[in-house]
Parts: sequence; structure tokens; C-alpha cells
Amino acid sequence: MEKLIINKRHEMPRRKRWLWDAMTIGLWLGFIYLWKPVLIVGYKILTLKVPSEEVSYWIFENISSVTFEHAIYTLIGTPLVLFILSRLNRHRAPSEHLLYEPHDYANYFHVDKGQLDLCVHSQLVTVYHDNHGHITNITNRID
Repeated sequence: MEKLIINKRHEMPRRKRWLWDAMTIGLWLGFIYLWKPVLIVGYKILTLKVPSEEVSYWIFENISSVTFEHAIYTLIGTPLVLFILSRLNRHRAPSEHLLYEPHDYANYFHVDKGQLDLCVHSQLVTVYHDNHGHITNITNRID
């Protein structure tokens, strides 16, 4: 039996994975571009490439390189792009829970099927494990 850890990204179509990766990289590059003036000023101050008498004037000249119009476009555009991305029809892979039966879980974790059936619909389940993290017992009450 396979491991029960679920990672479905590999089941998405390749074209859709590349599209989402490209959009993610693009949004990160846009975010870094917005911080570019601040990073340049910080670098020049840390490396002392600006005379100490002129630091404040130099900072205001370089930080204002992002125009107000550019900032408004970014402020409106970023949430709009993220909203559109969240509403796109994404590929939905079949759930692993539809593929495995309770006895499969009981066999995989070496737990009694009767105990597992009792605990499935409980609101409080106590799981006991050994020093290696293997499940030794499962109960549906507080001991």
C-alpha cells in the first residue's frame, strides 16, 4: 500500500502547473520591484556610498522614485489579480479518502479495526504511540 500522505500537485495537468508557477514568480517579482527603491537606499547607506551630510536629502530623492500613480495601480491591481486567481477553475484531483476503506487504514497503522470504527465518529480520540512514533493504541475516551 502507498503512503497515506497526500500531495496532489503532480496530478494537475503540466500546462496548468506551469501557468500557476509563472504567475507566482511574476507576483513575487512585482513585489520585489516595489521594494527596489528602499533596498537600494538601504544598501547605499550600509556601504557608506553616500556622504553623511547628504543622507536625508538623498533618501527622499530616491524613495520618491515610485510615483503616486504607480502605487495606486499596484494597490488596486494586486488584490484584483489575487481575486481573479482565486476564482479560476482549478483542477480538483479525486480525494484519497474515496480510495481507502477503514480496514486499509487499520492495516496500514496496525490498529484494531473495531477500535478504529468506534473512534471514527467520536469528537475526542486519544492516540497512543511508542518512542518511534508508531501507533500502539487508539481510544475514544479520556483515560
